[in-house]
Amino acid sequence: MDFSSTPDYRGGTEIGLNAGLIGFSTLFYGLRLFVRISMTKSPGLDDAIAGFAYMLLVLLSAADIHAVSLGGGSHMAFIPEDILAKFFESLVIQTLLYFWTVALVRFAILAFLPRLAQDRSINFISWAVAVIISAQTVAAFVFRLTECTPIADNFRPLSDVRTNCIGADAHNRMMIGHGIVGVAVDAILLFLPIWVICTKMMWSKKTLQIILILSVGVFAVATGIIRVVLMRTQDFSIDITWEMPSLGIWTNIEGHVGLWCGCFPALQPILRVVPDKLKVLGTMHSNENQHGKTSGHIGIKKSVYEESRENFKEVDSESQRAMIVSIEMGSGDMPRRDRDTSPV
Repeated sequence: MDFSSTPDYRGGTEIGLNAGLIGFSTLFYGLRLFVRISMTKSPGLDDAIAGFAYMLLVLLSAADIHAVSLGGGSHMAFIPEDILAKFFESLVIQTLLYFWTVALVRFAILAFLPRLAQDRSINFISWAVAVIISAQTVAAFVFRLTECTPIADNFRPLSDVRTNCIGADAHNRMMIGHGIVGVAVDAILLFLPIWVICTKMMWSKKTLQIILILSVGVFAVATGIIRVVLMRTQDFSIDITWEMPSLGIWTNIEGHVGLWCGCFPALQPILRVVPDKLKVLGTMHSNENQHGKTSGHIGIKKSVYEESRENFKEVDSESQRAMIVSIEMGSGDMPRRDRDTSPV
């Protein structure tokens, strides 16, 4: 149903932002797969988990877009009762889906850490964080699903009589608690890779570049904080269809940005190879202008085209032969310090 003619309508913004998030996530994850499969030939568990997270993120954003047709972004007073009931059903489904989506995004980042270093202390911290994420997700999912008895009452509007449901305050406390734990976990996932690099690699220009790439995760932590503040300060029960999109947008941004942060380190080979290939093309064009066609000198010297092809092959083969860490993180020329070689 179209509610764009209602006063203060903001569903269009919600649709546009979610479409943009889906587009960027598709681009970054697609490039990640290209690098891991075609260039470094090192696909791993972190890529598979990130793939499931990507699919859930697309589904979550698509559900948010669909909610606009159910009154999302419009004042509740202008929404028919039958449509409003469908909006509440969609809202519960999105909340349950959100718990598992952000969990998979965080698991994908955790699964990336072994590519940086095989260290006993790092593995211990990673497993501890994984346990926290699992407990947080399962507890929030079960709590939300069993807020009402029978469970079907969870999907009914707040205005309906629901005698066996917990209060709104308990629900808000659970969501805020989930958000606070999520911010803490995101902060750990931000600083843990940086700590690994700082302790296992010598300082250099490339070390700083890697840290700057990983520091994009600060934005993911910031979006989580904004989301918690919104839940703490706003009353969504008064006009939930109009107020909820402001929270929903930050919820989706949090998940998508987390996926991007997990993809950026894997895109390092593209940033290294593309400039080299552009330089080769420039050299080829310059040589052709200076020496003319070389097709008539077979057996005397290689043509410019042949030399360029060799350069291309050298760049590609170098990318394929390099160690996972050095080619993905640009740290191949940075000596490790105090590397733990004990069995894990």
